[in-house]
Amino acid sequence: MTSELASKRSLGLHPIVIGVDECQVWFEHEKHGKEFEEICTDLVKRGPATGIVLALATQRPDAKALPTGISANASARFCLKVMGQLENDMVLGTSAYKRGVRATMFSWADKGIHYFVGEGADARIVRSVFADALAADAIASRARKLREDAGTLAGHALGEQPETEAAASFDLLKDLLAVIGADEAKVWNEIAAARLAELRPEVYGEWTGEQLTAALKPYGVKTGQVWGTTDDGKGANRRGIKRADNLTAVAERDGNSDAA
Repeated sequence: MTSELASKRSLGLHPIVIGVDECQVWFEHEKHGKEFEEICTDLVKRGPATGIVLALATQRPDAKALPTGISANASARFCLKVMGQLENDMVLGTSAYKRGVRATMFSWADKGIHYFVGEGADARIVRSVFADALAADAIASRARKLREDAGTLAGHALGEQPETEAAASFDLLKDLLAVIGADEAKVWNEIAAARLAELRPEVYGEWTGEQLTAALKPYGVKTGQVWGTTDDGKGANRRGIKRADNLTAVAERDGNSDAA
């Protein structure tokens, strides 16, 4: 692979770098944590051979914050100042502290100084570049100029605004009134979300009950336990909304007391 070939994005041969700070948020996620772990484990094992580099950062890489299947296959490790032997070895590898590779030796004044292990070399102390506000501005300006010259700027960087057509064409509260019948005092969130998806798939197609709850909060519509019946005829308590609360929210927003 040559630099000339890699620079032609149309070929798809350019390197891909994925940087994630506070990566524990991914792996500790209640719903998607396991999926993130599987994907990242695969990337850290096979990614380097295909030009994909995964860079993960966390303050304390224990097994929960950074699964062992990932940390064990990390080919390059950077460790800034840590407080103890345990944290030191979590980053730099088992027995690193005993071998004299100790990031505990750094002082608080050693900004950006860290131990580097990997890439076929012995552990060594490395210093990264410290950039204050003025230097950061200069770097950002230079980077922008390079991207302008290369024609790779797009979207917000060019002052472009996101498409608002879809957002302007729907009204969540009124859409809910459209899918919750007048004879339904309460309805489960999951059912309401499914009906919304049928009404406007381009807007609500991927919505879940949790997303609906979050979207209703700004309007003051609270969700709570609602008794309902499952498809097999069994009764159950699940999170849902009251049609009356939705009507009240519409009235308050539109300044029309008759709406409720």
